[in-house]
Amino acid sequence: MAPRRRTITELIMYSLGLFAIQVFWGFNSSTMPLRLLDLTGSAGLTGIILSSAGIFGAVAPVLAGSISDRTATRWGRRIPFIAAGWAVVIAAIIALSFAGSVAVAVPLTLLLYAGFFTAVGPYFALLPDITPEEQRGAASGIMFMVGGTGIICYLLFGAGSGETWARAPFLWAIGLTAVPVAAMTLGTREGSPVTHDPPAMGLIAGALRNRAVVSFFAAQALWWTGIWMVSSFFVHASRDMFGLSTKAAVFNFLFFTVCFVVFALPAGLLGRRLGALKVTTGGLFLLTASLAAISIAPRQWLIYPLLVSAGAGYAAVLAVSFSYFMELLPPGRTAGYMGLYM
Repeated sequence: MAPRRRTITELIMYSLGLFAIQVFWGFNSSTMPLRLLDLTGSAGLTGIILSSAGIFGAVAPVLAGSISDRTATRWGRRIPFIAAGWAVVIAAIIALSFAGSVAVAVPLTLLLYAGFFTAVGPYFALLPDITPEEQRGAASGIMFMVGGTGIICYLLFGAGSGETWARAPFLWAIGLTAVPVAAMTLGTREGSPVTHDPPAMGLIAGALRNRAVVSFFAAQALWWTGIWMVSSFFVHASRDMFGLSTKAAVFNFLFFTVCFVVFALPAGLLGRRLGALKVTTGGLFLLTASLAAISIAPRQWLIYPLLVSAGAGYAAVLAVSFSYFMELLPPGRTAGYMGLYM
């Protein structure tokens, strides 16, 4: 039986999970490096520790997702993994706020990433589980719109709070993840899982034989490499190119993020109307052209309309490509493929 249509309230409730995920990324990109730098005294060692996120990101979502596809509990297939993963994350954040040495911080950081990536694969797999196909464009738009506000909230309220009290950013991270995750897990009902015949081959083998999936993953690897290179140095480059203060450069990044949030839902709806693949492709071209123009802009004020168009392109890439990927999911392998996506 196909899943029923969800109300706007239900979709917003589900989207609080991505709000928490984006808060985590804000915490990971601002507070975590500073905390580890204090303990290690070395930017190189800090980078190595933080890079462990990539290792867990390549393994944990696939394992958790694959197991989730074969799990049945009274709470559903996805919710137990989401709740358990976030419980580990919150416990690790609490412990990290008290960590006094690298020897203590490193295993806690590994635990942090293991819990986080255990939760995210089943979380993203939950969307196609609970929404009918015709509603997924709007659902993904709402999800990324609500989710994008998470990193904005943390950057505005949590990231700078450590100047008055060192543990304050950790408390913000705990509050801005625990409350939304609790609301999402308690307010989202999975329903009865649809049963499917066992897949004829393993997860990886099946994915490699799916030409559309392989093409999507190859494109995704390329565009995420480019996007992360830009986002990682956005504040630094903005400051140096235009002679801005750090605060003004951070504002530019926040402005870009707000534009992304504003365009996320319209992009999702447009993808449903015109076709997800077409809108994703257009978004990639718009994002690339906007960033290229920003790199040669002679004046600071000229970049704001370009940041608007870049935000619109980024919304199309993120929200609409996710909607397109959901169309490629084979029956019975939803969370496993979402793990590969992550």
